Amino acid sequence: MPNADISSTAHCWLSLSLYEKRSPAFWKNWLAHHSLSLTEAFSLSDTALLETGLTEEDSSAFDLQRDSIKRALAWQAHAQHRYIIDFDHPLYPALLKELTSPPLVLFCEGNPQLLSQRQVAIVGSRRATLQGLSIATEFAAELGAMGLTITSGLALGIDGAAHKGACGTSGNTIAVMGGGLEQMHPKSHVKLAQQMLAGGGCMVSEFAPWVIPKPYHFPRRNRIIAAMSEAVLVIEAKIKSGSMITANLAADAGKDVFAIPGNIKHPLTSGPHYLIQQGATLTTCVPDILFELGMDVAQSRDADPAQSNLLWEQLQGLLAHVDTEFTSVDDISTRSGMPVAQVMADMLEFEIAGKVVAVPGGYRRSY
Repeated sequence: MPNADISSTAHCWLSLSLYEKRSPAFWKNWLAHHSLSLTEAFSLSDTALLETGLTEEDSSAFDLQRDSIKRALAWQAHAQHRYIIDFDHPLYPALLKELTSPPLVLFCEGNPQLLSQRQVAIVGSRRATLQGLSIATEFAAELGAMGLTITSGLALGIDGAAHKGACGTSGNTIAVMGGGLEQMHPKSHVKLAQQMLAGGGCMVSEFAPWVIPKPYHFPRRNRIIAAMSEAVLVIEAKIKSGSMITANLAADAGKDVFAIPGNIKHPLTSGPHYLIQQGATLTTCVPDILFELGMDVAQSRDADPAQSNLLWEQLQGLLAHVDTEFTSVDDISTRSGMPVAQVMADMLEFEIAGKVVAVPGGYRRSY
């Protein structure tokens, strides 16, 4: 088991991060305004803390014996490959420090070295089309094979497809969570998360492991995805969506934004088309991205587009054999002419994508 002990500096950052009444930006600004180092701040008496303008409740953030701190350290000690990475830790991503409100602590499970690798974020709709899912998987696999780490939010749809495509490649994949690492969201991605960790990937969150995801957490999650990534690729998104927030944050930071075009009649192309109108790079293949990142385009043509299109058509055909109420695995196998084992494997893909829901003995469409 890893040692639960962390440095005294890390202990202090952890204490401030677990105090939910103040943002990371508040503490960074408070320290700078009073010309205090972290250790100096924690050596102040309660009276001295109040004299800096803090409330009595704020002073509880400096109690290093709080139960929440012990709980966080216990989480780290419970299993291998769990890390509490504080703001001053060597593994803390340098790009995150450029945020006005950077996380004071990152809770990480898996390979923390990925956090500082070159990253491309792939984001998009939770209710993506099969073609969108195919594109996300293909692009992630090819970019991952080029050594780029694929970062996303482990949501249904495009996120899950991107993680799956990059999993196990030389670049691998990072999932940034909108809640604690013990509170998997969505629940249907438990298997995918396990697959990612087994394949050398990484899961990370600024929220303590036990924190339940809340709607207002996800914009905070999105700022981390945008900040850590060198570029963002948007595949199928409505204009008002979390994916667009991520893309806009990246653009505001001067990073490359790429967008996949599509049918102008489909609502999920409104986001990418808007981004293209605003100056994002219209993207139809992986070399479009590699060229902008200054990478060797010639090495990227491993994927066979014809084979990818054939796979998409086969998957689309299989989904047609699943009813909206209930269809047994045996019935799907009989209707499609595919072996049960292959049907179950493909149904897992659809479940990850949010297209079907597993029920006892079979599946039903989720729409």
